[in-house]
Amino acid sequence: MLGRETPPPTKRALKFGVDLPSPQNGPSENISPIKSLNPYQNNWTIKGCVTNKRKMHKYNTPKRNGQVFSFDIIDEEGCEIRITSFDEIAELHYHQIEQGASYVLSKGTVKDVNKVYNKLNNQLEIILTETSVLKRCALDAVGPDKKTRFTPTDELLTTTNNTLIDVIGVVVNVGEISVIRRKDGSVVNKRIVKINDMSTLTIDVNLWGPSSEQLGNDLKNMHTSGTFVILVVQNARVGCFNGKVINASASIAFEINPSIPEAEPLRLRGPIQQSLDPHPSALHCKNNQYQRMSIASILQCLSVMPEAIETTITTVLRFIKEDPFYYTACPLQFNGKECKKKCAKLAENLWSCPRCQTQFPECNYKYLLQMKLQDHTGTIWANAFDNIGTKLFSLSTKELYMLQYDLTTEKTPHIILKKAMFKHYTFATLVSTDTFNSERRIKVTIDKMQRLDFKAESTCLLAEIAQMHAVT
Repeated sequence: MLGRETPPPTKRALKFGVDLPSPQNGPSENISPIKSLNPYQNNWTIKGCVTNKRKMHKYNTPKRNGQVFSFDIIDEEGCEIRITSFDEIAELHYHQIEQGASYVLSKGTVKDVNKVYNKLNNQLEIILTETSVLKRCALDAVGPDKKTRFTPTDELLTTTNNTLIDVIGVVVNVGEISVIRRKDGSVVNKRIVKINDMSTLTIDVNLWGPSSEQLGNDLKNMHTSGTFVILVVQNARVGCFNGKVINASASIAFEINPSIPEAEPLRLRGPIQQSLDPHPSALHCKNNQYQRMSIASILQCLSVMPEAIETTITTVLRFIKEDPFYYTACPLQFNGKECKKKCAKLAENLWSCPRCQTQFPECNYKYLLQMKLQDHTGTIWANAFDNIGTKLFSLSTKELYMLQYDLTTEKTPHIILKKAMFKHYTFATLVSTDTFNSERRIKVTIDKMQRLDFKAESTCLLAEIAQMHAVT
């Protein structure tokens, strides 16, 4: 238009549209709020502060292999969005993006978000392309301070598996690295870090891949030296393996001893001396990761929400299948511990393990029990393994197996198994569902057991009755 000065030519964007000048305010852009973005709009420019930068990690798919990296930004209205880049574009942006810095972004693919991988309160995300223009702007705060909502560990007991959460806690134990073999034959490193928060419930954080070595070694050294360590894990995924766990891969954001308000109560509390193994009566405790349920309640819950359930059941052990009550297991060491894989008999005094790919003259015997449990609401079948069988019968699997060939005693496997029946037990179980031949089945695995503590059981029942009267 006449009378308006022509603005000086701007610096041309670098490869893939990246422009990172010195942190100064450039010419005014027509900034759009993040909440105004939609997949059908191509001409937009947004401005925000990086609240979370994730590590670069590699991916493998049947079509191609590559690398991916993402970061989250928040604008002055408090709206967040995730920005993701792949391959060469990810390599270009990764070292240029700084957490806490502010950027102006234009041109990119706006698409619907996959909530399996993104828990931000936004239904959209941005994929950077070759035409994307990303400029760093002044270092003044663009958006409001983001307040992370950390999930207390006791809330994890009722959190659905695969949910993405943020947690903060004191490191109470750091395990050694173990090697896990995946179903496709590949291996991955794993390290378990135990943390607890103000609820004092200890939860396992599973570090996978590079984080088990890099972060895991740092945590191990600090914890071993007696350093008080507070760990923040962001965008971790809730899982289930012998109870609720948190799975953290290399792309998850970690922070050690953060300077945030949520860490202060943990510092003031200090380390607590807590046994990592539950007390024998802990199966009745409210703070335990298993919730008390009847058999009918379990079946009803699975019918409407087919998620794995960790629960305790107070039941009578009604029946144990005798044939077979064991399986033949590999006795060799695999990744530093006993293999326990089912082995096959090739000939007399010759066994073979499919995992170890080795032959040996003698196998081990491990319990594989199928038991029918009954309470006042119904019956259910459950599986139990070596740790449960050894405690239930006070005999190792091999000792019970050899009794059938021992002519010097009247004890037989049948008598031992029958003696354990028709008694009251409290079982900590993992209940899940699977599909076989298009038929949905319930699978119950016993994790822990104890003979019924009638005093503790009475206390729990009285507490439930009191709660029912309070409601009414």
